[in-house]
Amino acid sequence: MKQRKLNRKYVFANSGSASFLRKHWKKIALVSVLSLSLVAGSAVSGLAAGRGGQMMNGGMGGFMGGGMMGQNSNVTYAENPTEIVTSSVENTAATLAIDLENAVRIRMSDTDNEVKIDEPGTYVISGECSDGTVTVKKGTTGVVLVLDSLNLSSSTAAALSINKEAQAKIVISGSVTLTDNENPADENSADAEVAEAYDGAALKAKAGSQVYLTGDGTLTINGNAKNGIKVGDTDSSFVVDGDGLTVNIFAVNDGINAGADLTLLSGTVNVSAGDDALHADRILTVGSRETGNGPIISATGKECLEATVVNIFGGSVDVSATDDAINATQKDAALTASLNITGGTVNVQSRGDGLDCNGNINLLGGTITINSASFGGEAGIDYDGAYYVASTVTLNNSSGVSGPDGGGMRGDMGGQGFGQRGGWNRDGMTQDGQSQTDTNTSATQPQNDQRGGMHMRGGWNW
Repeated sequence: MKQRKLNRKYVFANSGSASFLRKHWKKIALVSVLSLSLVAGSAVSGLAAGRGGQMMNGGMGGFMGGGMMGQNSNVTYAENPTEIVTSSVENTAATLAIDLENAVRIRMSDTDNEVKIDEPGTYVISGECSDGTVTVKKGTTGVVLVLDSLNLSSSTAAALSINKEAQAKIVISGSVTLTDNENPADENSADAEVAEAYDGAALKAKAGSQVYLTGDGTLTINGNAKNGIKVGDTDSSFVVDGDGLTVNIFAVNDGINAGADLTLLSGTVNVSAGDDALHADRILTVGSRETGNGPIISATGKECLEATVVNIFGGSVDVSATDDAINATQKDAALTASLNITGGTVNVQSRGDGLDCNGNINLLGGTITINSASFGGEAGIDYDGAYYVASTVTLNNSSGVSGPDGGGMRGDMGGQGFGQRGGWNRDGMTQDGQSQTDTNTSATQPQNDQRGGMHMRGGWNW
């Protein structure tokens, strides 16, 4: 995938400069004649002449945006969707009963600043503490934490820790804030004890833990040192599920970083992250495949949703990324990278690829809108494996599709400046010569068509 992007960069890196025009005027003139000939020929062949920029007003819109130089290979659609792998990690914390009648009630303060839990039961924790911690100790199961109007910060560890192989249902009531004020330099301290103690998150769930986050209040997470929420590996599971729950995460690195699986079933999740907004090494799941319901997610970051397998089964996902917005990349060698959308609403803004997958993409339902950069070799949809699109999908993609053999790159703003509304886009005829809808902007996408022809979608139209 990276090499394919590098091969595209020449066109875009050199577009828009006067020196480029002076240096290559002979080639440009030749391509202009060729483009005009093709446009004329399209009346005979049935290919659609495009909507391009005017030469004197944004004029190279078709040529540059279309990725003409080596980017005209067909986008191949799979005949059938590939297998969708879902999380098999056990998380039974959801079944834990909340026993308020027999609950242990704890009010934290600057003098009562350390809580350690090593027995099952319901614990109601409230108060305000500028430097303290709550810890569910290793191997402790059956714990229900009701965080009720709690404001807790820590400079020495995570404000809330669920230790190895522990199990906790966390219930948010009222307004709750967890803040990590650790020193980021401690992570790489020469003092092994200091480095070992560093958590780098406001809420940390360690290896093998099960955490179920629910409630009807508002949880604010401040990851001032590194991540907002850090979840360990080795079959750890972290689930967010509360119809009335709101989670606001601010983090200098990742909003949520899970070493195994991360599942968001309901609630409202807002993330502002310096790196990944929502990251899982194995499987990141949004919504329920059984019900088609899901959370409301709004996220900004370098990359917003990232995992080996990204499943969006429902809900609303609105993301804005400075790199690839939704990225299925190989983090776990035991899984095949895949990106699967079966329902819900997905809105993507990105400077890189909108949907990027090192493996297979299945678009089986929902409404997907992609507005991505059409420069530097990026595309609205970029995949390395199989690409399947069902007729039930509403897909609005103004930024083109790029597959293993290239693909029709196209910009999204015809005739405005350089690199827009891309010419020579193989988007005009099916393999058997029959005309087809311009599926980058239409509501549905056909399957198995090879996207043939030479659709002059913009290219040097005078």
